[in-house]
Amino acid sequence: MIRSLPLVRRTLLLSVCGLFLFSGRLFAGNPLLMPSEAPYGAPRFDRIHAADIMPAIEEGIRAYKAGIAKIRALDPAEATFENVVVPLDRADSLLDVPRAVLGYLKSNFGGDSVIRISLESAQLTGEAYDAVTLDTAIFRLVKAVYDRRDAAGLDSLQLRTLGKVYRSYIRGGALCTPGQKERLKELNREISLKRIRHGQNITQATQEFVLYVQDSSLLDGLAGTTRQRFARNAARQGHQGVWAVGFTNGDYASVMASATNRDLRRRLYEAYTSRCMDGKYDNRQLSVDIVNLRLERARMLGYENYAAYTLETNMAGTPEKVRELLLPLKDAAAGKGRAERAELEAFAVKYERDSAFRLEPWDVAFYSGKLRKAKFGSELGRMRNYLLFDNVLNDGVFYVANRLFGITLTQRTDIPVFHPDVLTFEAKDAEGRPLGLLYLDCFVRKGKRGGAWCSRLRGYSCAGEREVLPLVTISCNFSRAAEGRPKLLSTSEVKTLFHEFGHALAGFLSRGPYPQVTGSFPRDMVELPSQLNEHWAWEPEVMKHYARDYETGRPIPDALIAKFKESENFLKGLYLTDFYATALLDLEWHTVLRPVEGCDVAAFERAFLKRYDFPEHTALRFRTTYYNHIFASSYPAQYYSYTWSAVLDTDAFAAFTGTGDIFDSETARRYRRHILTEAGYDEPMAQYVRFRGAVPDVKPLMRRYGLAE
Repeated sequence: MIRSLPLVRRTLLLSVCGLFLFSGRLFAGNPLLMPSEAPYGAPRFDRIHAADIMPAIEEGIRAYKAGIAKIRALDPAEATFENVVVPLDRADSLLDVPRAVLGYLKSNFGGDSVIRISLESAQLTGEAYDAVTLDTAIFRLVKAVYDRRDAAGLDSLQLRTLGKVYRSYIRGGALCTPGQKERLKELNREISLKRIRHGQNITQATQEFVLYVQDSSLLDGLAGTTRQRFARNAARQGHQGVWAVGFTNGDYASVMASATNRDLRRRLYEAYTSRCMDGKYDNRQLSVDIVNLRLERARMLGYENYAAYTLETNMAGTPEKVRELLLPLKDAAAGKGRAERAELEAFAVKYERDSAFRLEPWDVAFYSGKLRKAKFGSELGRMRNYLLFDNVLNDGVFYVANRLFGITLTQRTDIPVFHPDVLTFEAKDAEGRPLGLLYLDCFVRKGKRGGAWCSRLRGYSCAGEREVLPLVTISCNFSRAAEGRPKLLSTSEVKTLFHEFGHALAGFLSRGPYPQVTGSFPRDMVELPSQLNEHWAWEPEVMKHYARDYETGRPIPDALIAKFKESENFLKGLYLTDFYATALLDLEWHTVLRPVEGCDVAAFERAFLKRYDFPEHTALRFRTTYYNHIFASSYPAQYYSYTWSAVLDTDAFAAFTGTGDIFDSETARRYRRHILTEAGYDEPMAQYVRFRGAVPDVKPLMRRYGLAE
């Protein structure tokens, strides 16, 4: 229900539902450029109109250029850390809010209007940033400060910040010739625009797909509530007496896991794994274009390939180090996976009473569920009954944060939001001091891109004694419950919520005066806070606190927890084989040494799987055309990061369990200080060793996954 609202609010509600109407009305003041009177200076989503975004970005660019001009006028002999490096870091501050709001709306709503604004913004801001990065006069000033660093009396954090800024200019092309700089600008612009289009194609193809089922018997095996949802899907699209199956809101997973009709599973699987392979959302050529443009850019900057360029600033450092991590894990997982698949196929043969039966990719989820039930009992199917969203959030996720760090999160209803789905929470530390705001948007919605992610509308910053606290966002795509039904989560969704809140903790707790460095993690360490936080989700002590039967309120039985823990590595080899294949495919695309010809990405994938000797049954988690992480998001050549961070998080959690108390206060204090609060203050491994006392080893991870004794 939409209440009577002021014109601007009504227009916004129309906008965020996908229309993004431009009224052309002139506003007395642009809410994206004015100080917000909302708590924490939060964006006034109740006043922001889509038409405000580009004027705000244009004004931010003007202010950015004016600030750069003042720096540029300095004499290199007078250049210092305070009059060059610090103002360079803050010159684009007026762009922060409008760019963050645009990114937030693009990810959570999409639509043609938002994409058009995103493309225009990407081009304008990209040109503005390139002009500074490639400005000879600006680099001369930065270099002057860098060359005199030893005599400047800078502290260790200032030296680290200066070094990072200096390297960023070199990595951005400051040492290139004038002709190369012009080409770099073209490359940056093309890559940016193609990335946006690639990501939007994935979102559109995923959300627009529908398979109409006219024979109800094809839906045998599915729960009644699932069938009802499919019928409602069809009715919303003007079709009565049929069922509409899509890829979102759990539709795909439900069919693959439960539908007894093998042909229905095949049709849906083939459609899902061929997304963006043809038609108006074809990403094949876009994918190849992005790879080739990145290669050209890397070669121009003096690197053998794009992965070498990207990994230089990560903990891994080189593609070779990534392979050293992944290949032994892949071999161990593949061996385990072959045995698991043989067991699964033998089970399916027996289940079907057909000795000629052969397992196909669209059969794996279906028979996995049957085998899981046979091994661990039917009671595991009741796990969802204990995973009520509100309980998981308040008595699980927030409870763990309070036990570890003394943080409390209290819901606020006076913070403007862009959609009724969004919940807002105020975070405070153990002494009651504010830490910032959390925007939580957990359920699937048309226009929202797939997956789950944590971002920021604003990061922490400080200038003198003035602090600006972070505004952290979490977005997920949990399945929606039918109207009037409880919001029950799957175990996967529980894991996701803990994961994303681990990122949020990093956002709330990092502190430091220089945003270029402080509060930042290299990509292959950024998943440490998130993946570490997952560990508490399945600890019996925590589960007993949040997992309660939604009807009776009784806590989850110890026997069910034990069964769930016992099943954690069920078919783990198959899962990990697919995961490592996907990570290595990313590396394969970004270590090419010459431009890829044609756009037969399927052939590229087949050749890759054969070259690395993956089992024939290997199923990539993401195929090239819908591999959002590496083509549209910020993980190119870095999908391995989840595994690198897994080595860290396994070792880090052992620091807690080794004390006999998963909430050990001293371990939590060290982790908070050395990993979260002081993120970016030193080389990441040095910081990790200060927390843990030693460099982590991969063997505990292999034991955790059942890949080693």
